Amino acid sequence: MINELENPFSVTKATEFSDQQINEYWVNFNTKDEVSIESILNPTEYLPKYVIGGKGCGKTHILRYFSYPLQKIRYNDDITNLLAKDRYIGLYSLFGGLNSSRFDGKGVPAEQWESIFEYYFELYIVDNLLNTTLEILNLLQIDPAIEQKLTHSIISIFTNFQKISGINTIQDSINFLFELRRKVDSQVLNAAFTRKLDFEEVKILFAPGDLIFGIPLALAACLSHFKNVKFIYIFDEYEKMFDWQKKFVNTLVWDKKVPVTFWIGARRYGYTTRQTKSGEAMKPGSEFQEVNLDVIIRSNEDIYVKFAEKLYTNRLLKYYQQKGLKINGEEMNKKFCDKFEQYSEDLFLKEIIEKNKKKYKEFKHLRELRKKLSDAIKINRALEITDENEIDSIIKEIIHDTDDCPLEQKYKVFYLYQLWFQSNKKTTFKEILREISSEYSKYKSTKLGAFKDIKDKRKKDFLAQLSKENNIKNKEYSGIDKFIELSQGNPRTLILILKKTIEFSTIRGERPLEDGGAISLDSQYLAVYDTARWFYEDAEVIGESGKLMYSSLKNLADYFIIHRFCDKPTETTVSSFYIKSEEVTENALSTIEVMKIHSIVIEDESGRLEKNSGRKQRLFQLNKILAPLWNLPIVVRGQIYLNKESAEAIFDINYHKYFEKIFKERKGELNAPDFLKISFKDNSKNLFS
Repeated sequence: MINELENPFSVTKATEFSDQQINEYWVNFNTKDEVSIESILNPTEYLPKYVIGGKGCGKTHILRYFSYPLQKIRYNDDITNLLAKDRYIGLYSLFGGLNSSRFDGKGVPAEQWESIFEYYFELYIVDNLLNTTLEILNLLQIDPAIEQKLTHSIISIFTNFQKISGINTIQDSINFLFELRRKVDSQVLNAAFTRKLDFEEVKILFAPGDLIFGIPLALAACLSHFKNVKFIYIFDEYEKMFDWQKKFVNTLVWDKKVPVTFWIGARRYGYTTRQTKSGEAMKPGSEFQEVNLDVIIRSNEDIYVKFAEKLYTNRLLKYYQQKGLKINGEEMNKKFCDKFEQYSEDLFLKEIIEKNKKKYKEFKHLRELRKKLSDAIKINRALEITDENEIDSIIKEIIHDTDDCPLEQKYKVFYLYQLWFQSNKKTTFKEILREISSEYSKYKSTKLGAFKDIKDKRKKDFLAQLSKENNIKNKEYSGIDKFIELSQGNPRTLILILKKTIEFSTIRGERPLEDGGAISLDSQYLAVYDTARWFYEDAEVIGESGKLMYSSLKNLADYFIIHRFCDKPTETTVSSFYIKSEEVTENALSTIEVMKIHSIVIEDESGRLEKNSGRKQRLFQLNKILAPLWNLPIVVRGQIYLNKESAEAIFDINYHKYFEKIFKERKGELNAPDFLKISFKDNSKNLFS
């Protein structure tokens, strides 16, 4: 594997960054009207924040950026200035380190686990507060007498403070709390064998919240430096807790006391409850603010592009600085982007032509047209054609004036299918071919008419069809701009594509980060496909929910595929769908919600308005990074309506058994000659009269 010195994109998770790297790679996301992530979180106010987002959205990077170690870096260890200007201390803690799953089962009653967890939780969180306090006191060179006063004030919070002796410094307090935690750890570890918790050994010495709120009050009372300073407990990985543990955290948030507030970071799937221990639910807006990073980032596409450019540029600048090279960001960005080989439709079509010359006399789309016309003759749906020898004249017209270009031929084949589908019993193929010839001549001379419309709306679909028909990789998902679009507001996805691009390019000897080096389309294709596969496989859904989500995703992808790779593509793109919520089952809606929470599908919050009733329907798009797995489009133009039967067959486990039937029926409706069974008009009016 290529290490960080060789690949500036090797680290994709903020948890793997040092504090220095978090600071160096920070890019503020500025939304419209100069509102930024920094101003949205607003560390100067007391309103608690729940910072929600999918994996890779940048949540951990953001939360760590506001923590004390990062504040200290930005102020070059000038603590006096830090406290005076920032007026807050960010106390970042990972709930993953708490290992909260230990506090469950083993034959111990739930209420005992609840009590011991709340006690241990506070000891765990306050350890960070006291260590931060110790460092600040040392940097401020606080008089030992004041430190002793502060320490005694902290110890007085404990219920047995009169029995506690020999604790006169903050370090003594840290050691004391560590010993209390060690005793709890021992009890929890051995509960699997003892089937109980020894509360005589542990002894709970304070009520929930006493230390979390009491120590900051003591600091403000004993040291003038902290008089107007806020303490922000920044908790990350909230999703790793049981719901009853989350209710305890919510209760602390609800009961917050000045000078304390909370920021809670959570994956969307882990943000499961607003309930407190009292049974009441916290109210967003008045009691806390929900900061949905996915919505903020994805609803500001133009700003995300600028953000993404700064994101990868920062890494490149740092990489070249480590190598002793000085280059300005704009110039460096241009040089990097120029290294990417550009996708060329002409070269793609040339590859298809060369491949067919070696193997076949005709392109596959022409061979398929022959077969479909032959099948239609057998079921008496080929209009006036009754002899297979007459098929040659149709093929000749499709080839005529196309300069052997498979894409131009695909346009003509599609138009033939379209007119054939619209035909009635008096229509003839001679008339259809005359129409095709006339419209194609107009298009060749004026670039107008039916074929201009076909090209504008269908070109990408037909290139994808040619890719599949000829077993040639579709390398259109290439270049920095396309990578940013594919990442769809997710910074980690973008960085991972770039990481894999550099890896594959380096392995292939292309020297991607050196002067004169380049990044081939093959390397880009492999990187995008590998990232798409990672995103598909890395969804953190286990058990039956995971199986259901993946089987539903397969159904959805298959349904999209038949719409793109068919004879008569629909008027819409096949990356988006809408449903009428009132029509479908709760099971189907629940599955869609799981897919949404894990960013498999992304909901357009503005929805889609029904023309007649004006009712808003729910609108979703397949996450763009998944599109390369099935050669699907990433552009959004229109949406497929999933009616009750289709939606339930795709998303409801109880109706999955009907999906194959619905799939086959829809496939027949979109492909010749089966589509004629439902389209053939029995009227006297000729299509071309």
